[in-house]
Amino acid sequence: MSKAVDVTQQCTFPSSIDVTAVLDRLEIQFLDVNDRRAIVIFQGGILNLESQNGTLTDLERAEITVYDLPVNSDRKRRAEDQVAIELIEVFKEQLSTTWNSA
Repeated sequence: MSKAVDVTQQCTFPSSIDVTAVLDRLEIQFLDVNDRRAIVIFQGGILNLESQNGTLTDLERAEITVYDLPVNSDRKRRAEDQVAIELIEVFKEQLSTTWNSA
């Protein structure tokens, strides 16, 4: 593992989602630390997903932190912060799209 990236973004969903069900549906590995927090392996990166109100099964607002970027990311050509922000954006989009299509 490389040094921690530690980029964080706030995320608000239009309606509450069961993020554990979405992650299962997408076959994304995660470790639920408690009912409000999970460590997620997404596209080879490590994310911390923490509910700002409620639980992961009834998530409306979350804080997502990138702990480590994917090994195959283009961090040498671009700033790590930008790569981390894009990873969070793709993650949020997949959560929203999958939940809305259920």
